[in-house]
Amino acid sequence: MSKFLTAALGAAVVIGMAGVAGAQSPVRPDSARWNGRHGQMQAGGREGQGKFMKELNLTDAQKTRIKAIHTKYEPQFKALRDQSTAQFGPMRQNRQKGDTTAATRARFKQAREQFGQRSMAIRGQENTEIRGILTADQRTKWDAAQAQRKQRFEARQKAMKDHVKGGNA
Repeated sequence: MSKFLTAALGAAVVIGMAGVAGAQSPVRPDSARWNGRHGQMQAGGREGQGKFMKELNLTDAQKTRIKAIHTKYEPQFKALRDQSTAQFGPMRQNRQKGDTTAATRARFKQAREQFGQRSMAIRGQENTEIRGILTADQRTKWDAAQAQRKQRFEARQKAMKDHVKGGNA
């Protein structure tokens, strides 16, 4: 009898845990476009800008031009992502095989910094073009939002560096 109760209790726990785990996994719209990392979208990742763009009160002509600018730069971002995937893949495999030497870490850090610089250069060109079609009032809002994004980014970077320092101490 006690074996039966133990088995029943174990099954109930497993079913309960599965239900909780299933309830916590979010349902994502357009799931074919999600890359599953950090809740970010692939192929543009511009869905988060929708609310901000509405606050700018863009005209239909401005919306069309901004969409054309995004379309113009998307192949460059895609090529950069593809290149980084090809470059970081072997590095990741080596790290997973146990290659964590200082030289390997330095190569990875350098490659990551180069990727970031190229990405920021492309994004800067794109933003300059977008900023050029905005009115003076819209540019003011745009610049304020850019400054807020930069502050949040720098705060995240600092938090990550502090976390890494705390984890290695």
